[in-house]
Amino acid sequence: MTTFAELESLVVEQTRRPEIPAVTQAAIRTATMRAHHTDFFPKDVAVGTITYSPNSAIFRDFADVSSTLTRLRSIKSLQGLEAVSMAPVESFEYRELDDVYDADGNRRPSIYNIIGDTLRIYLQTQTGLVQVYYYQNPSVTEDIYYSWIADMYPDELAAWAAAIVFARTGFAEMAQEFQRNHIAPFKEMLISSHLLGNTN
Repeated sequence: MTTFAELESLVVEQTRRPEIPAVTQAAIRTATMRAHHTDFFPKDVAVGTITYSPNSAIFRDFADVSSTLTRLRSIKSLQGLEAVSMAPVESFEYRELDDVYDADGNRRPSIYNIIGDTLRIYLQTQTGLVQVYYYQNPSVTEDIYYSWIADMYPDELAAWAAAIVFARTGFAEMAQEFQRNHIAPFKEMLISSHLLGNTN
């Protein structure tokens, strides 16, 4: 696994700017996040569970969902699970807030919305347990750094971070050259090699 320190050394090799560690470290965090945000990669999918007490409410709001689901980027899908057997009993479809009701005024069954940092689920069967498949951001802190992109392509990610360092220190021409020669082809390669799934 590529560590933050190893990536920092690779970036400094390209920028020749060891005297600005704060800029380099910020650039690594930014480059890592941008690489993962190139698209919705299946390798970024994580699974979380949300528990609740069943009742007769039409919908359930789960506030601060980004605190419940570690490093949440975007929800992929939801399933209601039977609490004991963990068997799926209901799948939920994403709908915008203004699309909860159909053209005839009937509330759509088994849907969910996102309202700020609140997940609202319209449950047909209340089991007390919802499984959430979601796209997870990488961990970009120095002490807990994890990115499968950094593990597989440390040199390419270091070049991306180097371009950010150049841009932030006034070397726009170098930043543009890195953008053309390193970042743009790297983005294309990530998409062509690792994009195997869909997102809603």
